[in-house]
Amino acid sequence: MQMKLKDLLMWAVMALSLCGTAFAETEEEEQQRLVRDAINRVVESHDRTLILKGGQLMIKQQAVRAAHKLLVRWGQEENLGKLWWQDRPEWKAAKAELIRLGDVVLQDRFVQEQWLKETWTEYAANNFSGEQADVIANHFETEGGIKQRRLMEWYLGEMVLFYYTFTDRFEYEVKETQDELHALQKQALSRIPQEDITFTSRHAEAFAFIACSPDSRYCPGVQYWKMLIYPMLGSVFRHMEDTTRAIEAEMIARRPEVQKYLDEFRANTQ
Repeated sequence: MQMKLKDLLMWAVMALSLCGTAFAETEEEEQQRLVRDAINRVVESHDRTLILKGGQLMIKQQAVRAAHKLLVRWGQEENLGKLWWQDRPEWKAAKAELIRLGDVVLQDRFVQEQWLKETWTEYAANNFSGEQADVIANHFETEGGIKQRRLMEWYLGEMVLFYYTFTDRFEYEVKETQDELHALQKQALSRIPQEDITFTSRHAEAFAFIACSPDSRYCPGVQYWKMLIYPMLGSVFRHMEDTTRAIEAEMIARRPEVQKYLDEFRANTQ
């Protein structure tokens, strides 16, 4: 009888231990879910349009240049002579085909914004606790927070344009990218900051978001902005450059589909 009671006590202890472990795992899983939800709230609060539209315009211009460069090179390789130039209908058709191929890559790798959401989420999760993310997300729902968030989005879009303008890779007059330019202008027009944020009692939370110590875990505003404009935006630029390289690689790989235009030019000029 004593052995049976001892066994029962042992099984009871084991059961309680297992229940405690299961409870701990459930609690940990719940905590992780809350952190993910807070990070997602931060990321989803942002309007990513200006980054995407600005990047699309800049990448498209690099694709146009890549098409021109490849047609020059291929013409030289096949000794097409000085008549092989951009005023020829065969050149125009070949360039249009290359740009079309580039547009497919651009749409798949950049315009579809899932990559940007994943990048934003990764950097936010690596730099902020769930508590900090919750503070940021809640702030972006306040009157002053909404204005600050929109300013952040505006300047992020501006920095995408500046990245290419500063390196002399942006031109207003590229005819093949006028649609992208006009689309960006249209989107930017509706997002131009119209109101200043006044650091008064009306926007006390906006002042606190950027004025307190960046080392305070209860004041993540400055840290968040620094994360956006340095590591995260750097990742955006790398993705844009990778997309540009992928577009040129696709153009080169699909040369057989463009060869017919070079052959037509040779036949028409002999």
